[in-house]
Amino acid sequence: MKKVILFSLMMWLAGLGVAKAQCREYIEAIAESELEPYVLDGNFESPILSEGESVEYYRTFMSGLNYKIDVCGMEMFFKEITISEVEKKDNGKRIVKNVLFKNFGKNTEDQIITTSNGESLPLNGLTFYEFTPDHTMELLIKVKIVPFEGGGGAKLEGCLGILVGFSN
Repeated sequence: MKKVILFSLMMWLAGLGVAKAQCREYIEAIAESELEPYVLDGNFESPILSEGESVEYYRTFMSGLNYKIDVCGMEMFFKEITISEVEKKDNGKRIVKNVLFKNFGKNTEDQIITTSNGESLPLNGLTFYEFTPDHTMELLIKVKIVPFEGGGGAKLEGCLGILVGFSN
């Protein structure tokens, strides 16, 4: 009996590893078109998430470069996206210094954001953020998958990508 349970656990973990690898390959395959004309620096997050789950991703951004942060995948879900500048305290703990971008994931009100090239876009449903930091900063990118209302109890999951591209 112990061997059956151990074998089942090993097979489940192997399947989970395959799913994560497929998710990473999928996100990597669409990264170039998602970030265009920016260039992917090779580092990105590609978790498999279910409704109601969230992921946090910390990255350092250098002053003077142009950046695009793009959240892709899981198109059937609303994604609540928050990008915040963080400060590291002496004890190593990070605290939010200020929020740079907040997308509530649902059509709540008509908010407008102006991109770095001067284009005005509605914030609702926007899944990318373009900026040029005036100082080197660490950012926290937090993405929460908003559950479907009246989803019937079954939690759906999918592959999410958090991509960072840069240009000079």
